[in-house]
Amino acid sequence: MNLLYLLVLHLIGSFGALAVHKTKIPAGKLIGAMLAVMIFSSFGLSNTTYPVSLRIFIQILSGLVIGTRFKRDDIQTLHSMIGPVITLIVCLLSINVLFAYIMDHTTALSFMTSFFACAPGGVSDLALVATDFGAVMEQVALLQLFRLISVIIIFPPLIRNMLHITSPKNTETKTNKNEAEKRHSLKQYMTTLAAALFGGLIFHMLHIPAGAILGAIVCVAIVNLASNAAAYPNILKTMVQIFAGCYIGSRITFRTFLEGQDLLLPALILLVQLLFMAFFTAFILHKFCHLDWATALFSATPGGIQEMGLISDELGLQTPKIVLMHTFRILAVLGVLPLIATFLD
Repeated sequence: MNLLYLLVLHLIGSFGALAVHKTKIPAGKLIGAMLAVMIFSSFGLSNTTYPVSLRIFIQILSGLVIGTRFKRDDIQTLHSMIGPVITLIVCLLSINVLFAYIMDHTTALSFMTSFFACAPGGVSDLALVATDFGAVMEQVALLQLFRLISVIIIFPPLIRNMLHITSPKNTETKTNKNEAEKRHSLKQYMTTLAAALFGGLIFHMLHIPAGAILGAIVCVAIVNLASNAAAYPNILKTMVQIFAGCYIGSRITFRTFLEGQDLLLPALILLVQLLFMAFFTAFILHKFCHLDWATALFSATPGGIQEMGLISDELGLQTPKIVLMHTFRILAVLGVLPLIATFLD
């Protein structure tokens, strides 16, 4: 991607983030950047791709932000998450199979294309895996992209209004934040960044699913659990949300929607699946695993680790629990889904 084009793209994303953030919409910076860049990409240069190295760096910075939320008090809490994790995986995979059959019998898509399109996993990862089972990669990628956009735009305001979340529960006032930031040293920032880079790059090179963000989360969490000294400047969280929105928006153009006209009915089915998957699974997690509604809903909403972690952090929810649930969701989808596909094929 041309350097000047890349710079303009992020400037436009920043203006979009600022505009939408003023409306007080949850995850407004991420959504604003995504929408602004999506419009810009529709009229921008053709055949451009977002640099892989920059995408990985953004994932590492996202992992850094999320990893700092893991504190010593969370260790005991995370011990109790084995049951909810197993429940989440069983519910999501069962619903995946159910809606794949519905989509297969009501649309022109093949069963394998429907199966991978309905999977609550990563956009690019699932599209690549789906090819090995005879699914149409382009259709899977478009529907997975639709799922991610729907989750980011629909669920944060829906959940906030349902649960009456008016302000972050676990965040300080602006004054306290500024004072806390002054107490953090440059050495702490650099140590935290070094841990994130080390973990993110190692996990990525080992080809672990979502390795860049998971590695950064793990290493930064270890630093924070050991020393309670992981820190980052406040501006970094804003930058991460803007860059994440720019990356997602750069993958979508008006042409994307025109090419996906045949996917309108599958997309509608997928939207119904998202709502059913989120609220049915959240009910099970809340009723039988005793998770609070906010944590259950965000854990059961099949967005990306990066997006759901950043949004839950902004809303002041129990981010460590939510990130843990989404981590195992991704690992289960990429690990177990191909086995189920082999059995059903």
